[in-house]
Amino acid sequence: MPTPIQSSQPGPLSRSGAENTKPTATANREWRCTRCQKLLGVRQDTGMHLRFARAHEYFVGFPVVATCRGCGTLNQAASTAR
Repeated sequence: MPTPIQSSQPGPLSRSGAENTKPTATANREWRCTRCQKLLGVRQDTGMHLRFARAHEYFVGFPVVATCRGCGTLNQAASTAR
């Protein structure tokens, strides 16, 4: 039975956790479900940007109330400040 040849080249590089993290400014603007952490919207200066499947996009003012499409939890966002 032939012996497998060991490659002298290094294997695939593993990705460090730092490369997979989002910038803090974006993470602070994200509005996520309180139960399953699904992204519901992105906070803007004067409102919330909501985007759904098939190009349904909305820009709404505060307060915002939305039902999570993933788990059905009712979520609220009262203002631009967290």
